[in-house]
Parts: sequence; C-alpha cells; structure tokens
Amino acid sequence: MYEVVLVDDDVIVIEFLMKVIPWQEYGYQVVASFQDSNEALAFMRENPYDVLITDIGMPKLNGIELIEQLKKSKINSYNIILSCHDEFTFAQQAIKLEAYDYILKESMEETNIIALLERLKNKLDQEQYKNNQYVNVTKFLERTNRNEDVLKAQIYVQTHLGEKISLTEIAAHLHLNSSYFSRMYKKETGEGFVEYVTRVKMERAIELLDHSIKSVEQIAYELGFESKSYFLKTFKRFYGLSPKSYNYKDKISVKNGHLNFTDKQVGQ
Repeated sequence: MYEVVLVDDDVIVIEFLMKVIPWQEYGYQVVASFQDSNEALAFMRENPYDVLITDIGMPKLNGIELIEQLKKSKINSYNIILSCHDEFTFAQQAIKLEAYDYILKESMEETNIIALLERLKNKLDQEQYKNNQYVNVTKFLERTNRNEDVLKAQIYVQTHLGEKISLTEIAAHLHLNSSYFSRMYKKETGEGFVEYVTRVKMERAIELLDHSIKSVEQIAYELGFESKSYFLKTFKRFYGLSPKSYNYKDKISVKNGHLNFTDKQVGQ
C-alpha cells in the first residue's frame, strides 16, 4: 500500500476524500490528515509517506510553501495540489515544484481522482520495481563476488527495461571493448549478455501478464520492444507459446526462466 497524507483547512474536503475515495481498492492508505499545515509539516518530517494531497489556499503555510519546506528538508514524495483558484500563477508554481498534478476543486469528482490515482500507482509501481531489482541484483552479486563490470551491466539492464539495450551500448557505457565485454560476461555468468537481457525482459513480461491488465502492445512498449510483432516472436521463442495462450497461466509456473506445466499442456 502506498501511504497518503491529506492537508486542507476545509474539513469538508478532507471528509470527502476520506469517505468517497476507495483508497485501498487502488493500492493506497491514508495515514494522516491535517487541517493545520504546520502540524502536517512536522508529521511528514518524521514519518515516511509516498503521496501528499494538499490545498493551496491555507493559513500559516499554503500548499506551495508546504511543498517548498518539504523539499528543503530533502523529503521526496509525489505531490498533488488542490485549489479553488484557476490562476496561472499557482499552476506555474506547482510546475516549478514538480507537482504530479494540479486539480481544481470545482472539478474534483470521484472518477477524476481515481483516474489520477491509477496513473500515479502505475508510476509508483514502476519505480518500486526498479528499486527492488537494483537492490536484489546488488545483493546477489555481492554474495557471489562477481566482476564489478558484470554488476554494473546487470544493474543497468534491470533499471532500463523500458529501453532497447544492445551489447555495444552497454560496453560503451562501461568504457569496454564490446568483444572483450561479451567474452568476459559469458565467462563470469555462463550466459551471454543478450540472452540475459532477453531473459530478464521475458520474466518481467510474465509478471505484467500476471499482475496487470495491460495489453500485449502496452507490455511490449514498456519493455522497450520496437514493435508488438517482435515482442510476440521473442515471447514465443523464449517460452514456446504466445501471450494469448498464457491465459492458461493458472496451470503454469515459471521456474529458472522456463514455463512448467502442471495439470494440462497448453497448445501453440
């Protein structure tokens, strides 16, 4: 669950957001709400959270000033600003502070907020995945005491899955000759670098098919494939079946990069 803090001096707005929005259904939890922006600032300086939804027009610290104070304290979060004022200056300030979104209270409806939260969750999920992969790869390679260049290459792959990654590109990134890097990587890991990139992308594709409602075309784009057809060919070559056939996935498990069938085989 991603943790949300609400700040608005209008109690009606707070109650609306608390009662009308089904936070948990969309992967969020409201951990605190405040009508006093100074109290909110004190809380956020001491407690972790992911998303701040704040009014602009408040006494003491307004919403812009609140976010400025958080940035000065080096606190990073996604900030959504609410306002009753359709004024360009407020929007301009919000953009400068890299606010995630800016919502007029006059158009603050349940469907609009839910759509915003869904977009934001997708972004948060991607960031969390990248962070987790970075940590996992680092820990694994530290345990196995592998070559530092292998570590850097694998971390790069895990954190750039949305891009087309070539052996030549990663060798240049590491300031190494591509032929040398290819031989060294194979010797260190027992797997070719291109094979590793394909395997990681295919394992991520399975995760997305299992845990998201994204279309095959969206998944192909998210994994850096130049076309849907190339993604389909790669998936079929790697797993022996198409993503469409993977609708039998309750009968399939993935182990060591291979699909394992249990009760029934899936046709091509």
